[in-house]
Amino acid sequence: MDNWFDYILFHIRSQPETPAMVMEDRTITYGMLGTAIASCARRIAALKIQPNGLVAVQIENPIRDLTISLALFRIGMRSISLTQGHAGIEGVAFSAVLGDRDAARLFDPGAGLIEVTDEWFSEQAPVDGILPHSLFAGGQTCRLSLTSGSTGTPKVVNHRVVDVGQRAFKFMGMSWTFALCMPGLSSSIGFTTACMTLAAGRTLCFAKSPFQAIRMTDLFSIDFIRCSTEQLAALTRAARKSRAHLRSLRTVWVGGGVPTRALLEAAMIHLCKDVYCTYGASETGTIAGITAREVLLNPGLVGHILPGVEVGIFDANDKRCSVGETGTVKIRRHDDKLVQANVDKPWIDIGDVGWIASDGYLHILGRAGDAGGLRDTPAQRVSPVHEVEHLLRLEWDVNDAAAVLVEDKSSEKPQIWIGVVGNRDLRAEKVAAIARVRGIEHIIRLCDLTAIPRGANGKVNRAQLKTLLLAAMPKPTVS
Repeated sequence: MDNWFDYILFHIRSQPETPAMVMEDRTITYGMLGTAIASCARRIAALKIQPNGLVAVQIENPIRDLTISLALFRIGMRSISLTQGHAGIEGVAFSAVLGDRDAARLFDPGAGLIEVTDEWFSEQAPVDGILPHSLFAGGQTCRLSLTSGSTGTPKVVNHRVVDVGQRAFKFMGMSWTFALCMPGLSSSIGFTTACMTLAAGRTLCFAKSPFQAIRMTDLFSIDFIRCSTEQLAALTRAARKSRAHLRSLRTVWVGGGVPTRALLEAAMIHLCKDVYCTYGASETGTIAGITAREVLLNPGLVGHILPGVEVGIFDANDKRCSVGETGTVKIRRHDDKLVQANVDKPWIDIGDVGWIASDGYLHILGRAGDAGGLRDTPAQRVSPVHEVEHLLRLEWDVNDAAAVLVEDKSSEKPQIWIGVVGNRDLRAEKVAAIARVRGIEHIIRLCDLTAIPRGANGKVNRAQLKTLLLAAMPKPTVS
């Protein structure tokens, strides 16, 4: 589907009074969106930015960020949305940076920063000039995004027009009206969810915090939420603390990490029963998906591999594993009409450990550093790190928590070190007792931290976390 933008333009013409984008304090109709896209596109065209360059967008307001991104698409200019503190952009050259007032403090004056003011979106301040036609074809790159960096330094990923369309197309047949998009527009999942919603003629909602998201769900009768695993934990906690009913919410799609049993059980109680878990990568989009009920019955299961992507499991010697053998998960996209061209494409290591069963189902144990090393690999057990994290954040009133697995050769059992922010009478013995009920026999150690190191998209930076814990951890306490 390489004409998804045409669908947005169609809805602008056919339903101008329908809400297109909503925040708690404002609503933008499709008619208003069309006017803003045209106005911003003319302003950008008048700037004479290098046609084949890359334009960065750093605007805190997501409605304006998306409007500017669509205006750039309208005139055939590649874009990338950035958030404050986003690593990985140091070596990227921008033809221009379109940002709000706060962005001016983050970029060097020589970066070509152009401030986007209220006048850009004002209907009373039209800009003269002919609006050029989009130059994008289906196979051209229209959007760039940065990976989370959870496997190392964030990488820049190119997205073609057809890539965005293929990822958005999967959602267009779903029965929903108001979609709450929790991932930021700097991520591929956030941008494609936003485009999917507008291309389907539905209403796209944005929230600044989990508690605001819960309020908006009730206020606007939101019936669909797209979020990351970290965001699902935060939403579940907010719904539980606020005792929200969320009667309108029918479906939650969660991706960006393997959800745990503790999290899915709580989400199905406090959010909604229909939780669908997706597994994917920025380079390929969704790789597999399955319902939360099936995950609860088979921890680590992520579903059948979707068409258009190949998944391979490799051992330590980079040799392809047999069915049922555990190893490193690698992927490559099959989007070429020639079979040999797909076979010749390089594999992408996404940093996970898992296996493919004889029935074709893909199972993921977790990140390579969290999977417990060789002692846990034969049993094919899901990493306990995230399960313990979610237990802490959902069962105890802590501000934040994150864990790392520590292999100590002198110990009979591996250890889980947990950094806690806002610890209120939490003891390692209590955590260990709850963990044992769930079959986690690891030694638990706790350490108070002032903050959990996270990337711009909210994912835990476990390398930094381990460094902090090594420096701050008190003498070992066996639980």
